[in-house]
Amino acid sequence: MAPSVEVRPVTNLLGRRRFVDLPFRLFGGESDWVPPLRMSVFDRLSPKNPANQHQETALWMAYRDGRPVGRVGACVDSFFNDYQGVAWGWIGFYEAADDAEATNALFDTACRWASEHGATTAVGPASFTTNDELGLLVDGFEHPPMMLTTHNPPYYERLWVDYGWEQAMDLLAWRFDRTSTGLSERQRRTLERIKTRANLSVRGMKMKDFDAEVGRLFDVYNAAWSKNWGFAPMPEAEVRHLAKQLKQIVDPELAMVIEKPDGEPVAVAITLLDVNEIMRRIPSGRLLPTGWYKLLTGLKKVHQARIFALGVKPEHANMALGPLLYQEIIDRLSERSQLDLAEASWILATNDRMNGAIEAAGGTCYKTWRMYQREL
Repeated sequence: MAPSVEVRPVTNLLGRRRFVDLPFRLFGGESDWVPPLRMSVFDRLSPKNPANQHQETALWMAYRDGRPVGRVGACVDSFFNDYQGVAWGWIGFYEAADDAEATNALFDTACRWASEHGATTAVGPASFTTNDELGLLVDGFEHPPMMLTTHNPPYYERLWVDYGWEQAMDLLAWRFDRTSTGLSERQRRTLERIKTRANLSVRGMKMKDFDAEVGRLFDVYNAAWSKNWGFAPMPEAEVRHLAKQLKQIVDPELAMVIEKPDGEPVAVAITLLDVNEIMRRIPSGRLLPTGWYKLLTGLKKVHQARIFALGVKPEHANMALGPLLYQEIIDRLSERSQLDLAEASWILATNDRMNGAIEAAGGTCYKTWRMYQREL
């Protein structure tokens, strides 16, 4: 008979180190696994992370016969719940061996904690909200994950469903290949007429004015997503914190703004070179002693990118600015001979307008992540 499972809370720095280390123990020997950057995970779990101003969180690990076999986290975000008018508890940072007993014990613990902290519905996986990494991969396992997206073994879906989680929302990834992506001349002429008639221009990010540019981009993004499922705007402190992390890898020509003649931004798109290509060559997930060099020098050789964020102000939603941005993204990526693949993610499965625009631009839907919910 297998030894029973013990769930222990993570309460200190040593516990967080073991928590971060678990997926390296479970999947480190697999050729298709991409290690996370340890310092980024530590940063999200740190008591000093600015999200803690409005979030209560807790972490646990499951042990079988003294050996770690799973982990999970829970979060109640008062800012999100007030914005959406809900009482959700987020379940995330889930990683586990194919062990139903351990998974059930972790979910029992996390859901009980969320309920005790005022949540009536558990939602996940999200580490910890939709402003972080989220979703359980249920289709497209053969494709390696791009930066800031999740990847998991197929058995995770069985463990979640068997526990009683129900589908809440699907998130899609669209693939753009250099050889098959592009707009027809008719489509291009139509978009050019729209841009000219509305007196709009497209520009790249002004890195010399980085702080102000970050504010402009996220003001548009937050407005664009304000009515979407599971969304809450990122508070200023968190926007600045994320921008500081991404600054070293932002290509200003791939962070685009559509603006009026007076400089008012009406649509934005941020495309990031896929750092995961480099992380595959840093199996420890650590930047010291040589990881920094591999990361900074490897960016010039990366051959794929992720369209990380795209948004159009609601009052301009009927102007086809989404297709205009995708045309600009495709053109700018095509100018770089080393880039042959781009991914647009995550797109809500219910966002017909955006999904239609991506498909019209030659995108192929090739991955699906699923969000689950469970009444507490």
